[in-house]
Amino acid sequence: MEFSLVLIPFLFLVMGVIDLGRGIYTNNAVAEASREIARVTSVHPCVGNMPCVIGSTPETLAVIGTQRSLVPGLAAPVIECVDMSDTLLAAADCRPDPNNPGGIFVRVTVQAPFQVITPLLSSIGPSTFSSTSHVQLP
Repeated sequence: MEFSLVLIPFLFLVMGVIDLGRGIYTNNAVAEASREIARVTSVHPCVGNMPCVIGSTPETLAVIGTQRSLVPGLAAPVIECVDMSDTLLAAADCRPDPNNPGGIFVRVTVQAPFQVITPLLSSIGPSTFSSTSHVQLP
């Protein structure tokens, strides 16, 4: 009799801890994915001279593929060039410029959905983890 009274709250507690661990893992993985994609994109910003398509290098595409295999449901990243004031730049301006003291940055934003599995908590609904990283072009 006591076992049946304790079992249900114990299972909810265990499932809640598992959901918390999954949430922390997903949040950390999304942040790491944005940092890693931004780092590789800043080192390998474009292929060829013109037109510059930021994030289209084989190295960046390989990292995106790796991160998508590590993070369940990771959406395609949004990769943009911005200046120091976080103003979006044209693709042609996305090259290191020694005359620009503030520098040019790569901004990467990624998102991944998260759904809890604990029955009572699942009524809250799915949420989305998002992360944005900025890395200066060398």
